Amino acid sequence: MQDRSVYGIMDIGGDDRGAYALGRFVDAIKAENNYSMAFVANCYRPLTSTVDGAIEIMREIEGACGLSFTCIVNNSNLGKLTTAETVTDSFPYIEELCKKTGLPLWMHTAVKEVADKLTGVPVMAMTLQKKYFDIPDFPEV
Repeated sequence: MQDRSVYGIMDIGGDDRGAYALGRFVDAIKAENNYSMAFVANCYRPLTSTVDGAIEIMREIEGACGLSFTCIVNNSNLGKLTTAETVTDSFPYIEELCKKTGLPLWMHTAVKEVADKLTGVPVMAMTLQKKYFDIPDFPEV
């Protein structure tokens, strides 16, 4: 925060508890008056499965950290099961979220294999961190 020659990105988590950590930097962020804060939405998560639910979470985060969101990122996914259709099926949800909040969509995100199939939309292809282990599924009973 003190070195203004450096641009940084912070991932503060998806709820108000994660946002409290950001609160210690709010005065410096507001003084600089040059920030973007993206709400990263996933319509396939229980707490944000509806637009109104997502807006409620947004407002909780804003209240906890003392900053307002400036844009929305669509990160709607189903983990390993995500397809291009999974992402495109989320477009109406994201459009409604943008409309109701008045915030612009910054981009969609997807793993590279899925992102390569999305055309005509702003998409950031992601490479996920390598998993070092998987917990096995419970055996069938």
